[in-house]
Amino acid sequence: MSETIRPLTDQVILVTGATRGIGLATAHLLAKNGAHLGIACRSLHHSEALAKTLAEQYHTHAVPIELDVTKPPSVENMAEKLMKRFMRIDGIVNNAGVMHMDQLLEGDIHNFTEMMGTNVGGPFLVTRALISEMMLCRRGRIINVAAMAGLNGAPFLSGYCASKAALISLTQSWAEELAEYDIRVYALCPDVVATGMVSDLLDIGSIDTLTSEQVAERILQLLTNDDDASGEVIPMAATSDALS
Repeated sequence: MSETIRPLTDQVILVTGATRGIGLATAHLLAKNGAHLGIACRSLHHSEALAKTLAEQYHTHAVPIELDVTKPPSVENMAEKLMKRFMRIDGIVNNAGVMHMDQLLEGDIHNFTEMMGTNVGGPFLVTRALISEMMLCRRGRIINVAAMAGLNGAPFLSGYCASKAALISLTQSWAEELAEYDIRVYALCPDVVATGMVSDLLDIGSIDTLTSEQVAERILQLLTNDDDASGEVIPMAATSDALS
């Protein structure tokens, strides 16, 4: 019997925020489909544990990386470690993010700047650190995990919504800038996802939600299929078929 074809075999993909929620589900799914991974998060202990699990479970290579996406030296160290190990990069999943709830009148500037620095500055720094290799090889895919909130806005989440709207705009700009290098860039905009970060802030028991696994499936599609045009802003409503 022939082995199951794994569509990401030998491709190297970086996943930020890889040890929780969407990032964790994505890391498992990409490894299952043959990818070698950079497992990046703020805790080296957590990334090492996940990398070991993925290698044992899916027989692929996973490199644990301690990464603070808001700190240029940390990002530069990530890129150096990833390229030293694999000498190539095929995909980036910019998933690391933070969310705070604030009323405008009592808004905390620290919370606001943290969201902007992580949710927008993070993808900028991470992508900038790796894009030259993609441009040289004239290939690659970048998935920016934005949110429906970046399209519609929401009360008491103005800073978070603004950061995700900025990430969407960044995606569209990069798609045009990188088109000549055959690098595709997407903004994936899921509705409310049932993750620990979200449940800490919102009562998700009474609303429709997506699962992290549903979002991961869409990320896999974007990494393996050519159905969506580069620069596409892709909403995922919790009340509809998440993979449509």
